[in-house]
Parts: sequence; C-alpha cells; structure tokens
Amino acid sequence: MKYLIDTSALVRILRRQVDQAWHEQVTHGMVAICDPVLTEALTIARATEYERVRADLLEAYPWVPVPDRAWETVHSVQAQLAAKSQHNGLSVADHLVVATALHHHLTILHEDADFATAAAIVPDIQEQRIVAGDTGTPSVLLPTGQAGRRS
Repeated sequence: MKYLIDTSALVRILRRQVDQAWHEQVTHGMVAICDPVLTEALTIARATEYERVRADLLEAYPWVPVPDRAWETVHSVQAQLAAKSQHNGLSVADHLVVATALHHHLTILHEDADFATAAAIVPDIQEQRIVAGDTGTPSVLLPTGQAGRRS
C-alpha cells in the first residue's frame, strides 16, 4: 500500500472523475481505506444497500486501522496547525485520517486543500491531490462484475 484515501478522493473515484491511473492504483491494492473514511462514505448509502456497499469498499480497498494513540497525534498536529493559525481547516475525520496515515507511513490521497495546507506546516504529513481527469474511464473501484453499480 502506498496511499490512504480520503472521502474527497473516494467520491471522485466513485464518480469516475479521475484519471485511469488512479483506478489502476486501486485495482493493484495501492490505496487503503480507514474507518473514518468508511464511516463518511457509508452515510450516503441507502439503508437497504448499506452492508453490500460496506463489503464492496472493503473488498476494493485494503483496510488499515486507526492507531490506538490517534488522539495524541491529532492533538500534536492540531497544535502545530494552531501555531500558524491554520487549525480550523481539518475536520475530526480528517484529523483521524492524518493520524492513521502518519502511523502507517501512507500518503493521503485527497481532493481537499486542507490536507495540502496541513502538510505545508507539518512536514511528516505526505499528501497527494487526486486530480479530476478523464470522466469516461471504466470504474474499477468495485470487484469484477460490480463496476458501475450505484449506491
């Protein structure tokens, strides 16, 4: 694994708004997911499809756990951001994504300028903005035979 996906990037992949290369990264298991992103993503799932969508996401993206000491990292990162008056951009879920990425040495894959701002202040944060691209590429987000399904 190389990346930890944020909800902002996951939505772009689901909507096929990214370059085919990102779909290939997902297919090759290079993009992980964690509980804060999974939780945010599942808030839009229909109740009748909740378990299927959850299972599909976990099959497509390797799961990495939020570290036990995540809140210590959150407090440290937030303090560093506050020292530069940039502490109000990341949401609680975003902070947990940062803590998870730092713990697992993953690059945060996102489409959210707040991660870039945080990385400019906290040098240990690695981030990569997913750039909207070719919208006509086939979706490889879901396992074979499930591409194109909407939830």
